[in-house]
Amino acid sequence: MVAKYRFSVIISAYNVEAYIERAINSVLKQDFKDYELIVVEDKSTDNTLSNIIKYEGKIKLIKNETNRGLGAVRNIGIENAEGEYIVHLDGDDTLYNDSTLKDIDRLIGENKPDIIFFGFQEINGNNRLRVATKENSTKEARLICDATFSVPSKCWRRDFLIEKDIKFIENIYYEDMIYSMKAVTLSNETMYGEFPIFNYYKNRGGSIMTVPSIRRCTDMYKMLACLMEVYEEAPENLKPYVLSFIINETKSIPVKLKGILNAIKNNENSPIFPKRQYKFIDLDSIED
Repeated sequence: MVAKYRFSVIISAYNVEAYIERAINSVLKQDFKDYELIVVEDKSTDNTLSNIIKYEGKIKLIKNETNRGLGAVRNIGIENAEGEYIVHLDGDDTLYNDSTLKDIDRLIGENKPDIIFFGFQEINGNNRLRVATKENSTKEARLICDATFSVPSKCWRRDFLIEKDIKFIENIYYEDMIYSMKAVTLSNETMYGEFPIFNYYKNRGGSIMTVPSIRRCTDMYKMLACLMEVYEEAPENLKPYVLSFIINETKSIPVKLKGILNAIKNNENSPIFPKRQYKFIDLDSIED
């Protein structure tokens, strides 16, 4: 497909009435204008849709007839995108500043990377600035332990996603992890930029990751099954790194299950688990 725009910015919107205008405005005020803004509204039960309709004529609005979930929303956005590169944004976050798209465009230049790794600014948490570096942006490093697996912290070449049939698995937690792992294993050229591209507003009440549920527990095992499929598809030189992540993640599951189940029992928010700091595990080094 011949791209009509340099970027397609896809905003996923579900029950974010207090934040969605902030997200949309962060895109519309960009210095760089060669983009389209797609907002996929996922049958919200609050006033999210009413707040989006104010921008008709400036955005491409897609209204889901039923609530489909984040993975489906992103797939729908990509299917309708006409940009060369995809930038995802959650409806309660914002692009980092007014020059974000211009900065990404300048970095890419005449190159054709499949994935570009960036960073993001945490807000309302510890306000940590996370950045991509040469060391953490090799394929091997991203497979062993991507710090967040955050899809909005990356820029994606649309034709690559279509050619490799890379889609978000729908109705499952941890879809970002599976998607990122598969994309990295199948990518040819990647790049990184040592600057943030979005502001991540942490600790929003009601977000899906603050609510403990049995499904989050069962989806951990579904996620492992999906990652084994990624392992099967991976080139031989990358298989050890995918397997290393699977082993590390498997070891962490009992602790996460206990934390989530206790939160359900005590009617509390889901616990915040430490960021992954996995190291490479050589299968041959594991004792029988």
